Amino acid sequence: MPREPGLRSEIRVEDDFVEADIDTAFALLADAEMHSSPEERVYAFRAIGEAEKAMADGEQRLPRLDDSDRERVRDRLSRMRAVIENVRLNLK
Repeated sequence: MPREPGLRSEIRVEDDFVEADIDTAFALLADAEMHSSPEERVYAFRAIGEAEKAMADGEQRLPRLDDSDRERVRDRLSRMRAVIENVRLNLK
């Protein structure tokens, strides 16, 4: 993603960490869906729990983001929370 010149490196790093948290949650949810058989549901729910932890990490980083990025990232985190809930409901 293109960056504004002069943007502090700490803010860029925080943004990269949040993006990594979202990517991690997405991968964990894919794993949960692949392991949705009754025998593997324990693993699937564990993966969902880990995805929620990744989202919590991302949400904790929001205040340290640049104002211009904060809303975009907050929207992505919110959409991922909805996906997590949808995957959980499909496993029940």
